[in-house]
Amino acid sequence: MRRCHSGRRIRGACVLIFANLVVGLMSVAHVAAQQPHRIGRLLVIDPCPPNNIFSAEDKDMLTQALAERGWKQGQNFLWDCVSAGGRLWDLDKLAAELVARQPELLVTQSSPAIRALMATKTTLPVVMSTPDPVGEGYAQSLARPGGNITGVADLSLDLAVKRIELVREFIPEWRNVAVLYREGGDATFYKRLEDQLNRAVDRFGIRWRVYTHQSRPEALEPFFQAMQQDGYNLLYLIATPFTFGNRKLISDLALKYGIRVVAEHPQFAQDGALLSYGVDANEVQRPMAVQIDAILRGARPDTLPINQMTKLHLVINMKTARALGVEIPPEILARADDVIE
Repeated sequence: MRRCHSGRRIRGACVLIFANLVVGLMSVAHVAAQQPHRIGRLLVIDPCPPNNIFSAEDKDMLTQALAERGWKQGQNFLWDCVSAGGRLWDLDKLAAELVARQPELLVTQSSPAIRALMATKTTLPVVMSTPDPVGEGYAQSLARPGGNITGVADLSLDLAVKRIELVREFIPEWRNVAVLYREGGDATFYKRLEDQLNRAVDRFGIRWRVYTHQSRPEALEPFFQAMQQDGYNLLYLIATPFTFGNRKLISDLALKYGIRVVAEHPQFAQDGALLSYGVDANEVQRPMAVQIDAILRGARPDTLPINQMTKLHLVINMKTARALGVEIPPEILARADDVIE
């Protein structure tokens, strides 16, 4: 009887050990299944937060938009973030480093950064935003991108004529347009810009001139001196990583030399440009979050249509207008989405 009793105790202990082992293995499997998704993010201007992870209270719009779709940073996804800090010449190296870490997908919002990722020949899904993804060669069409890239078309270039038309409504005598452009910039992008500005030449009889820069903030002032001396008192400011990151400096220099600035995104007018008309750069991140969400849930980027932004913002900076002696008619102010006083 004792042996029998002892045997029952041994068998019970074995059952208990086995049960604990099963539970332990299930727990390991559960933890493995819950590992956060890693999203590689290549930034051109903005610095990555400490430890390459955005804090929960961070104001980053893309992080917030993902949270609204159930993706909580630090819980079920992590940013694997690198930034060039404005140094475009570092992008190829940083893109290669980021791809080598093998995140599940890649995210960026800059044509130079997209090209750097493409140069790595990666097959990882890429979610991006750029003015013309088809024209720049990133996708076969908006409806069917066809490769490993999808995202958002933000219409930046296609509104050049409209922006110039807006300025001419209250400065009809204005003729000369200056353009700041990076030395050695992308030829495809420049051709699109040239086509847009030449349409404005045909329609309004303007003249335009490019002032090439080398993406160095400390070297900007001579260009404004040259614009003033050459009689180009309006600057058509293209949204690039360099101009966006230095928009306050550019606005201050333009004010110093009496040059009106018309720009693309609301952030430019909010930081001192006379007028901006275009897509809010932060709003672009919401449809990007939709694409990221779909890919993390199993969708292929080649089947996800590229979202084309349609909501445009007209922002007028009245403080800048008064400083430059520019009168904005009431009917134009009434059309503005935002007036900076």
